[in-house]
Amino acid sequence: MNVSEINPGSLETLAHYVETTICLTLFTVYIVVTLQSHSTIHAPGATLPQRAAWPILFPKRWMQKKPDKSADDNV
Repeated sequence: MNVSEINPGSLETLAHYVETTICLTLFTVYIVVTLQSHSTIHAPGATLPQRAAWPILFPKRWMQKKPDKSADDNV
């Protein structure tokens, strides 16, 4: 963490550190989810290109899912 707020001689700022950390974390999550062959995020039997498109396909599939009516019966 070589940032100017901690180390006065450095050229980077805390904002750059946070930005880089968030980007690398999101990229790591994308890679891990893409490479999982069995996951609740992917449709069963999804190919690698379909798994790579999960940020687009998952919200569409989630929004099209029918509501669970059994949850309403317990109220």
